[in-house]
Amino acid sequence: MKAIVTVVEKITSEAHINIPDGLALTAIKQHITDRYNSGEMLTEMNIFHVDFESISAHIDSKPYITWHQGNPSDRCQYYFCKLGRFTLTLLTDTEQNLTRTEVYFGHYKQLIYTSEKEISKELATVELQNFLSGLAVELQILSHIEFPEQV
Repeated sequence: MKAIVTVVEKITSEAHINIPDGLALTAIKQHITDRYNSGEMLTEMNIFHVDFESISAHIDSKPYITWHQGNPSDRCQYYFCKLGRFTLTLLTDTEQNLTRTEVYFGHYKQLIYTSEKEISKELATVELQNFLSGLAVELQILSHIEFPEQV
């Protein structure tokens, strides 16, 4: 499980710098802005004050696809993964430079997704993860269906 922790702080920094004499107010502002933007002032900046504003954490409990290698053939690599009642397969064909992914559901292994493209195993995995995430959202809609009672 991964957690993404975000901390928001307001940091006040201070730098003591030399400014050439005789500059008008707008020129002083420009001189400071130029030094800041160029990064010159960063070495002279000291943290003066820190105000804690917030902290939050997002726990990423999304299941990740972990491929297990099946029996390879001369020109193909076969991978599979079980996620609950889903079976995922990935087949790479090195001769044709193709990657085929499939998703099966349930005991009877009903095919619900297939893709065959000239992409890497990693990119095919990302596309498959995106499909499954979208499918999960759509399946949530089904949980809200109400059937009228038959009299």
